[in-house]
This record gives sequence, structure tokens and C-alpha cells, in this order.
Amino acid sequence: MSLFDLEPMFRVLNELPAAGEAAGGYPGFAARFQEVLEVVARERPDWAERVRKLENLGEPELARLRENGVVGAGSSEDALLEFALWHTLRRYHRSHAEGPLPEGPADAVCPVCGAEADVAYLDEEGFRFAVCRLCDARWPVPRVRCLYCGEEDPKQLEYYPYEEGYRLYRCKGCGRTLPAVDLRETGRLDLPRLRAAAVEMQFLYEAGAVEE
Repeated sequence: MSLFDLEPMFRVLNELPAAGEAAGGYPGFAARFQEVLEVVARERPDWAERVRKLENLGEPELARLRENGVVGAGSSEDALLEFALWHTLRRYHRSHAEGPLPEGPADAVCPVCGAEADVAYLDEEGFRFAVCRLCDARWPVPRVRCLYCGEEDPKQLEYYPYEEGYRLYRCKGCGRTLPAVDLRETGRLDLPRLRAAAVEMQFLYEAGAVEE
């Protein structure tokens, strides 16, 4: 299994055109959701059957899911639904700012839109930055700190190295993980590649395919 098997799909999803302004609601959300599903089915034919189960969701049901969140029962269909919803929402919120914010909170809550960070990176000088899963805003965060519970004891913080500078941080206290990449090893920040690697790092970690 390659760490970057999902990269083509993430790259195509990232290239989907932005949607209308979220400040006025989510115009055309159902259509944008269907476009995301089409990309997933095309890029991952092995997921096509699961995608078909989501194709009949209409605007009212999607609006309810946006408002209440996806409360899954641990099934793969629920995970795929949440994945498609987030990638649809990103089309309304994502920012194309060229650089990171000069400052921000020392946790995972985005200072721009209030969503959580899903990935992080170390820049060319070794400083760590969180990246919002919804709008792609980036802000500096402490390097030795769990962004989810605030743990700062180095003995409670660990990471699992993978390939090409990619790693998965884990807090022993709260159990949350944070995928990251070290740009001193890989060069420029490539978010589609990082997010693809993040999914597969998490899968390998949960499958017990890494050593502490």
C-alpha cells in the first residue's frame, strides 16, 4: 500500500471550482455535492457502490446534515458521507491566501472560520503550522503541544514517521492524532498530497501497521 494512493482523487477534488458565497447560505449545495460524488466514483471505482447509496440525498436532507453534523454508526457509508460533505463545504469556504496568518490560537480551532485543523506542517525553519480542514487557513502553533487537549508534556506526545517527511502525531492523553509533513524534507506545501497521505497514515496507524 502506497502512502499516496488517494492523491489523484484529492487533487481533482481540490481543483473543483469554488461555489457561491457561504454568507448567503449554500446555493446549489446538492448539485455541488453530486459533483464531489462523481469525482469519488470516477477516481475510486472500488467505492462506486457506496457512492450510489448517497446519490439520492436531496437539498433538505443535506441541509439537515450540515446543521446537525454526521452522526455515524461506524459504517463505511457514514465515513464516505462525511468525507463528501466536507469536500462540498470546502468549495464554499476555502481560502486561496498565499501565506499563513502571522498569528493564531495555540490550538486546533481555526481563527478564520472556527472549524478544526485536520493537518499540520513544519516550515523550512522548523516552525509548526496548523491547517484548517474547511477553509485552508494556516496559522502558527506550538511545536510541543497537543492542539486538541492542550497537553504539553513531551512524554505524552509522540509521532510515527512514515515516508518522505510525513508523520502522524499522537497525544497519549486524549488519543487524538494529527497528520503532518516536514517541508525541510519535502519542499513546498502540497495540501492535496498531504491530505491524501493523512487518510492513509491514519488507516495504517489504526490497523497497527506502524511501530512506536
